Amino acid sequence: MKKILLYFKLQYKLFLILVCLTGVPLLLVYLYSPYEWKNLYWLFLTFIIALKIIFYKEAPYKKKITPGVRDSLTSEMGRVPSKMEVVNRVEDMINARDTMLLTSAVIVVILTVLFGKL
Repeated sequence: MKKILLYFKLQYKLFLILVCLTGVPLLLVYLYSPYEWKNLYWLFLTFIIALKIIFYKEAPYKKKITPGVRDSLTSEMGRVPSKMEVVNRVEDMINARDTMLLTSAVIVVILTVLFGKL
């Protein structure tokens, strides 16, 4: 449970963006669209999967966030972090990002089930 809370703490902005890009539009379409959209949820799930495959590649992301993670750990702990602490936090950031993608996909599926479109 601590890890999940850490993941939300590390990537709450991504989670909010994903919910605004997937969950809210799907909810609005289900509530107010006069047309029947049978498989619309697939569009949003495909969007989330495409984000993971195309934009969120692991190696460039690791290189990009490592200096920032080192700085944030230094200010958080009050000392220079060890290499292993930096590596663990980078892995937590990557796992947090993946968890946020999965959580937004689960929200899309839950909305679809609630509206009886699945």
